[in-house]
Amino acid sequence: MRRGLFFVILTILLLSLVACNEDVSKNVKTNTISGAKLTEREDMLLAGTADQSFVFDFNANNQYKEVAVWVEKYESGKLVGELNRMSTEIKNTGTIIFSTAKVNEENDQTRFSISVHSDDATNTTWSPETIKGDNLAMVLGKNPSESMSIKDKNIVLASMGYSSSEKGISDLSTDFYSDMGSHIDELKNFDTVYLLRCTFK
Repeated sequence: MRRGLFFVILTILLLSLVACNEDVSKNVKTNTISGAKLTEREDMLLAGTADQSFVFDFNANNQYKEVAVWVEKYESGKLVGELNRMSTEIKNTGTIIFSTAKVNEENDQTRFSISVHSDDATNTTWSPETIKGDNLAMVLGKNPSESMSIKDKNIVLASMGYSSSEKGISDLSTDFYSDMGSHIDELKNFDTVYLLRCTFK
């Protein structure tokens, strides 16, 4: 029942974003992706269905026909798996939504969802993820660039980091998002990190 309600509200949110989709090309430079500027209504709809969420708008020229989106999971700095990998066709402008919602408090189960809307079509994938640990601190991060080039491969869009350290945690650095390879050691500061990434083809 709760899963069905989530997808109904997510569909309503996507439809409201579609109404603004024609304006994406005006607000987002060609061949870039950037954090979406949501209305109060869109923020309210997301808050009603998700614990955390990230929304990005993209604007691609006709050279790009597809986008791949996925979540990488790191434990103590090491890549241990991928969640929700999805490839879907696109046409010029569109929106990517990544959200998480706790679905079972007893077994620490959280639903990870990714949706891509473009050219009047929406594709969604989701999977359960168990986030264990007492007194885990969490920090959210989003790529600080106002305009990320989709010519770059494996773009880091957002992050969610969890740590049991009593010293506390801080967000990944600005440099991490632009040059992950040179700053990969930052992931060792967390018990678990989830990175939302994408590639346009």
